[in-house]
Amino acid sequence: MKRLLLVIVLALAGCSSGGTETVEITTTVQVTTTLEAAAPTVATTTTAPKPAGNDPDDVDGQLDIRNLNATRTGDLLAVSLKTYEPWSSNVLVGPGPNRAGPNRLTIFYDIDLDGFPDYRGKIIYSGGALSLYITGEGSAFEPIPVERPTNVRAQFVHPVDIFFAPSGGSGEVDMQIRARSLYNGVEDKAPDAGKWLGVPFNP
Repeated sequence: MKRLLLVIVLALAGCSSGGTETVEITTTVQVTTTLEAAAPTVATTTTAPKPAGNDPDDVDGQLDIRNLNATRTGDLLAVSLKTYEPWSSNVLVGPGPNRAGPNRLTIFYDIDLDGFPDYRGKIIYSGGALSLYITGEGSAFEPIPVERPTNVRAQFVHPVDIFFAPSGGSGEVDMQIRARSLYNGVEDKAPDAGKWLGVPFNP
């Protein structure tokens, strides 16, 4: 509310002289000002897309894959796989090194992005240790240790130059991977439906 000072000037006719007399009247008027509030801003909520390596809880058994993640840094590839249910390493026991048993966990590598696996790594429990055995293109490589930071996760790191050395090609390219599990005859894949998880090259 504001106060406004008004000055009103009246011209009054003189009674005796026949002239005109000017009278100044000062008054204060209260003025009310209404401010219109700005319309509230409505926040827009968006749902973040699921990571590419996620897989639904869609099969029974301990090896139902929850997600598959991979990061390429220079010549090294770090892979992490998580399941919905806990499992012990000896679930993947095999009759010997590089020989899988009835329950299986396999990583597929597509190094030329043609949609077909060029190499595969089998995670096998043998000799009291969990290891990744990579084969493909007529080659077999030394086993790579697989770590178990939790009872639902397996992870490992290995160089990728082994994939490109036979052809003499450059390893500074993108690639893609996927995973497949088999538990008591029930198969699961990540990403879902046999898709691939892209792994871009990072120097």
